[in-house]
Amino acid sequence: MITTINLNPCIDKSMSVSAFRYGGLNRVLQTRSDVSGKAINVCIAVRRLGCGTECLGFNYNENGKELEETLMFYGIPYEFVMVNGKLRTNTKILDREKQTLTEFNESGGKVTDEDILHLKKVVRRHAAKSSAVVIAGSVPVGVGTGIYRELIEELAEFPVKVILDAEGDLLQEGVNASPYLIKPNLYELQTTFGSSCSTKEEVCSLAREITGRGVEIVCVSLGKEGAVICDRQDAYFAPGLDLEVKGIQGAGDSMVAGMCVAMEKGLPMQEMLRYGMAASAGSLVLEGTQMCGREQFDLYLKKIKTERIRL
Repeated sequence: MITTINLNPCIDKSMSVSAFRYGGLNRVLQTRSDVSGKAINVCIAVRRLGCGTECLGFNYNENGKELEETLMFYGIPYEFVMVNGKLRTNTKILDREKQTLTEFNESGGKVTDEDILHLKKVVRRHAAKSSAVVIAGSVPVGVGTGIYRELIEELAEFPVKVILDAEGDLLQEGVNASPYLIKPNLYELQTTFGSSCSTKEEVCSLAREITGRGVEIVCVSLGKEGAVICDRQDAYFAPGLDLEVKGIQGAGDSMVAGMCVAMEKGLPMQEMLRYGMAASAGSLVLEGTQMCGREQFDLYLKKIKTERIRL
């Protein structure tokens, strides 16, 4: 069972334009709305790839039913701590010509200390039956930057592998609790750890330093260039595929899901990278915040190649 923890759920309103004009008129080619949140996206992708999963976290009294209905549609069990307020809306504008994404993300509704304590009890109860726990995304108002470190510490007594996908202080603090795997993108890696690394060798060198802090595996997505993965002994690179990109948001979450599926199968790190890249590609070709399905995954897995990086 792969358990996901999402503290800041949202509704993604996605729009595609042919060439984004700042301060000018933009004609929308496509629009859609999806219930989202990084860990929610992960659990949907995991489910679509055929593995067991569940979702924990916060939900909101005013319109949280939409989140619950989405998870029920996919047959995903969930347990949320209900708090006052409503799901935030994030607006995403994809420029198809440049393949760049402009985002306008709202803050989540305020969460109390009592809500956080309640959530920690929920997490501990579910950890006993989980093989992996994914903690991902931003946090709502009222939640401090140490929350992911605290959750990983809560999970330390259970035989689960913790996957962390965050940025900034949330990631820095989380690394201090030694999760099994982290998956920043290049920008998140550079800004969180104060590095100007850019080549795959430089990225892996920094990632290797992070494994020295207790993280077993570091995977860094490099956008259209591909991704790298490393532990203390080995490092691999997978180049990106030439795709007609329709939706960037959610691709990193599908990558995490693919790696989780590989972990569930007991596959080695090199295959974790291939699974992650295939799932990411399967999301990129879908509009809005849609997660990779089995058909897309099987198609792209055959095309993903990896190479060892010598450091």
